Amino acid sequence: MKIVFMGSSTFAIPSLRILNEAQYDIKAVYTQPPRKAGRGKNYKEVPLAEFAYSQGLKVEQPLTFSDYSVVENLRSYNPDFLVVVAYGLILPAQILEIPKIFPINVHGSFLPYWRGAAPINQAIFNRDTFTGVSIIKMSEELDAGPILRQEKMILNHTETFGSLHQVLSELGAKNLLQTLNKFDSHKEISQDEKLVSYAPKIKKLDTKLDFNQKASVLEARVRGLAPKPGAWFEYKRERFRVLSTKVVEGKGIAGSIINENLTIACGEKALNILEIQRQGKEIMSVGELIKGFKFKKGDNVNLPIH
Repeated sequence: MKIVFMGSSTFAIPSLRILNEAQYDIKAVYTQPPRKAGRGKNYKEVPLAEFAYSQGLKVEQPLTFSDYSVVENLRSYNPDFLVVVAYGLILPAQILEIPKIFPINVHGSFLPYWRGAAPINQAIFNRDTFTGVSIIKMSEELDAGPILRQEKMILNHTETFGSLHQVLSELGAKNLLQTLNKFDSHKEISQDEKLVSYAPKIKKLDTKLDFNQKASVLEARVRGLAPKPGAWFEYKRERFRVLSTKVVEGKGIAGSIINENLTIACGEKALNILEIQRQGKEIMSVGELIKGFKFKKGDNVNLPIH
């Protein structure tokens, strides 16, 4: 069975690894091209490309699928399946029609909940009681194809983006393998459009903490952005990334520091910051930070971006 695999982020690595270990015939791995990264802005391969190269797999990195030669090159692999996992590029209809059997996608939510680019973040932000992974037959509409296989996971509201991302990536790989091993015996289940919710890509301003919100909302947002890209606030013209917090009792003007241990008043209750990172420094506990840096009681961090 011939496969062309498409993915870019770390979420896709377990799926590619499990197919390679199962000795599926992976003709090529399509990833996004190298990106500028780090302070020097040197080009760096995306995570899946690095992994694919390490396994001796052939890597293709087109910028677009609007180029005729790119489409024909993909067609030349004559795949039975396209397997798409966190690729980051929208695939046009002519690409989805190439595989002899069908294109398949691994999505990090229990569809139809949280279609889109950031399902893991949104499940945590929303304090959902469950999430999961979905293996779907791809259609032109994003994440809207019929479901081939799903697995649900109960959430306990301690998950971070990083921890849940890791668990779901492995769960997705397991379910992908099971789907492909018995692809002709799976029933296709249409998604219930009345239950659809969307998880758009996280933007820079989505990561700024607004202390006018409830403390419970901010605690979930911190977890849903940890460890990367990280929620943040500004104080004395310096940006502080917040990695861990706790909701506590407390009153004050939203955004005001109500004690030197860095408890900040919110729209409802208060948020005690537990782990933090100054710009250019390592992540540390607030207890360690305040040995050399003071947060003044009464100061307000709900300031406009400079």
